[in-house]
Amino acid sequence: MTTPSSTSTSTSASTLAPLLPLNLYHLSPTIQKWCALRCADIATLKARGVYYENKPIHHYLNHPIRYIKLIGLVASIDDFLRCRVYTIDDSSGVCIECVALLPPPPPPSKPSSSTTTTTISTSTANPPTTQIQAPSEPSVNQPQIPWDTISECKIVRILGVMGTYMTMPRLQIVKMGVVESTDVERKWWDECARLKDPSMGILGMEWVVSEEEIERWKRRERRRKAREVEREGQGTKRIDKREGSRLKDGSGRKENIDSIKEEREKQQQERKRKDNPHHLPTIATKPAHPPRETSPNKRNPKPPTTKKRILPIALSDLSKYDTFGL
Repeated sequence: MTTPSSTSTSTSASTLAPLLPLNLYHLSPTIQKWCALRCADIATLKARGVYYENKPIHHYLNHPIRYIKLIGLVASIDDFLRCRVYTIDDSSGVCIECVALLPPPPPPSKPSSSTTTTTISTSTANPPTTQIQAPSEPSVNQPQIPWDTISECKIVRILGVMGTYMTMPRLQIVKMGVVESTDVERKWWDECARLKDPSMGILGMEWVVSEEEIERWKRRERRRKAREVEREGQGTKRIDKREGSRLKDGSGRKENIDSIKEEREKQQQERKRKDNPHHLPTIATKPAHPPRETSPNKRNPKPPTTKKRILPIALSDLSKYDTFGL
């Protein structure tokens, strides 16, 4: 059992441990690892206002902790509207609440027309899981839990994500199962001891990143950025080649000239509008027809006189022909 003095010592050490820059968190040996921690160790984790990948991160000393592996006895089970809370006791002197989201209820079945009364009985202690398809990968929103087999006074193994509720530490369950042998529990205790061993454990001392590791990471980042720039350069070269081929064909040149003319017209209209805010664009309209006179005293116009014109025609010599034209 952890004594209060040891708990306060680890808490003060965790508070005073300097944090490393956030851009080096991916180099941490604990950021992507399922850390085997006791309930007393989980209670000492501190949320120091650091967010990694848009998620709050807790720290043990200055080690970022996100995923936790826990084995303990189920002391109590409490059901709420959409979640179930398991209180876990591992004999370390502290109990931790582990929260699991309940699966959504199945859609209600439509009653038949022949039946007049139906009785629907729901049990919150054993939610139905047979009608819901299990997810391929467990997560916080869809945990993998055998709801029917877990009850009080059973030893369970929990994989969860570290979180808080009203400044109290709690785990958000991702996967949960019943421990059927003491060998699994013994291995977990050994893993907890190795993880906190000052000589060979990770959490036994503060996290320090060497200069060689930082330089190695910087070189890797420079190579990655150089590859990205090279890919972007190849993409721009391809675009330039396409534009050059279009200009050679003449199609691109015509489009450029048309776009320049349209841009100039827009600039002229914008300049006129700024100079005269009441300026309205000119609209080409057809001239209106003169009004027609409908008065009864209107004189009818005289019809136009046609002049006769005599067209000279050259006639052939008729003396050569007789009267009948033969």
